[in-house]
Amino acid sequence: MQARCRTSPSTAKTPRRPLVWLLEYDFCPWANRWLYWMKRPIASLALAGLAALACAIFVKPLALVACGATLVVVLLGYVWPSVAVRGLDCSIRFTQTRVSENEPATARVRIVNRWPWPVWGMSLEGGFDGGNEGGNPRAASVALARVAGWATTEFEWSFIPRCRGEYPSQPPRLVTGFPFGLRHASRPVTVEQPLLVWPQIVPLETLLDAAETRPSDDSYSDHRVGDSGDMTGTRPFRDGDSLRRVHWAQTARHGRMIVCERQAPAQSAIRVVFDSAQHLHRGSGGNSTLEWSIRLAASICAAYHRENAQVECCFGHEVIPIAHGPRGLQRFLDFLARWQPTVCEHDPRHCHRIHPSSCGLFQLTITTDIGLQHRTEHRHVHGDQRLVVLNTAAFGGPLQVCGQTHAPLSRHAIVLDRPDGLAAEFRRKWRHICHAG
Repeated sequence: MQARCRTSPSTAKTPRRPLVWLLEYDFCPWANRWLYWMKRPIASLALAGLAALACAIFVKPLALVACGATLVVVLLGYVWPSVAVRGLDCSIRFTQTRVSENEPATARVRIVNRWPWPVWGMSLEGGFDGGNEGGNPRAASVALARVAGWATTEFEWSFIPRCRGEYPSQPPRLVTGFPFGLRHASRPVTVEQPLLVWPQIVPLETLLDAAETRPSDDSYSDHRVGDSGDMTGTRPFRDGDSLRRVHWAQTARHGRMIVCERQAPAQSAIRVVFDSAQHLHRGSGGNSTLEWSIRLAASICAAYHRENAQVECCFGHEVIPIAHGPRGLQRFLDFLARWQPTVCEHDPRHCHRIHPSSCGLFQLTITTDIGLQHRTEHRHVHGDQRLVVLNTAAFGGPLQVCGQTHAPLSRHAIVLDRPDGLAAEFRRKWRHICHAG
């Protein structure tokens, strides 16, 4: 069984015929509060019971049987779900602790039934929609089969998260409406081991050259000459050279002083910045420009981290240096998975500012066409810079790239405007800009 999220229908307006419009028009909106209760099953049963009671009083007493049967159905439909759920204890755990977006994870549900009778019609609701349904607790549910009396039953299904985060995203509940669905009773579910979902990593084969501005004793450059590391060649002796660098065998062969040249310690450094202010982004859920900005930032940081570069990621008020080794990248991805954007109560143009501690290094900025106008998180850049711009028009927003409120984009800027194949488009344009220098 696989958890699936329901998507809301499109809100685009389509032309309707006059008869359809007349049938759907609300002539008395003030009376809706008095009529909407008729849509519930209990309203039909109540009217049926009252009609049977009236027939029993004024027509024939045999109609009391129908009135009693209706009353039993109502009482059973309202009381039995609460009685059944009180005898259940439910817990959930994921066999994996970390996965990436769109990767399957195995979820196991354990239900203990303390009643001697079986329980049917259960479902697990809440916490598995990834925030794509506007906080609706029943946006994604998992139907569960029968649980025998005085028994412990385990269920297992494959859950595929579509968006980063920590799952369940909200406390799940075990819900049952058996037998008639007139009333749903629920019970909280214990989460024994949650699931952390990392942003999707787009694999990058080539990298842009980053500035070598941060020295390190354990990383050497084969393009710069220094006093340590592996030997890169030899040259004639110059005044000031140390005698420890003299290559005595070559000196004896040529009859003059020859010294060794070695590598210089150096390490590439890059800063990745992405706009995290919500008013600069468009779209919702996992297909929004904000989520794609996080995915692209994580992909670039992971690619440079794999090459042992000094990497830091900046967004909002956060400046996160990524430590070396697998643990450093894991802590960074854990932070991105748990991070949630905050809503600024004041002027949104000034609620996010970062002030990096160093300037002059290579910076790669991920923003939107709206962010190019505001520049709240990536201004005051004194070093080299590259831009990755997400076109909000493709995500449901107005196109602003061709406006005249900002400087023209560099020919090395990457503009992404295909949300369906954004990962493939980014890889293609990234490879092109790397080969073009």
